Amino acid sequence: MRFLPALLAAAWGLTAPPALAEPGSTTAATGRAEAEVVVPITAVSLADLSFGAIVLSASGEGSVTVAADGSAPTYANAARAGCSGRTDCAPHPARFGVTGEPDRSYRVTLPGAIVAYGVRTGVGLPVSGLVMRSLNDPGGAGEGRLDNRGRDTFQVGGTLRVPAGTRPDLFRADLSVIVAYN
Repeated sequence: MRFLPALLAAAWGLTAPPALAEPGSTTAATGRAEAEVVVPITAVSLADLSFGAIVLSASGEGSVTVAADGSAPTYANAARAGCSGRTDCAPHPARFGVTGEPDRSYRVTLPGAIVAYGVRTGVGLPVSGLVMRSLNDPGGAGEGRLDNRGRDTFQVGGTLRVPAGTRPDLFRADLSVIVAYN
């Protein structure tokens, strides 16, 4: 039984409160608070993403891919270009102008997919694979860089899928982009 009180006394010694500092003993430290005010970043639409005029043969579905770099569109399966040699119905990427703090990088957030609805039929066609390409930073995946005047342009491309039996119509969708500094 004598062992228990000795064990309790030893345990109390392990949990004793810390010694208090001597009266008059103080210390001081200094930190900083800072902020950087920058030019707000803005983006404006300069051109809409257009998949152009499309002819779909009766044999099945097809798709049109518009590249963000502005290269020639790609038609797959039963889809074909509906006009040739005319610029008023040719496919092209969306184009956005960006302004802000010079020499800053930024990122663009695009939706994973959107749906283009027929003006007359209300039928929806899926648009997927949306990608962007910056003029100042063409290799940046989803990113751009403002030049020394605080300007850049980026383009957005994607793929429109047209199911078999789609009736003629004008299809439209809203393409929302979010632009923010890195």
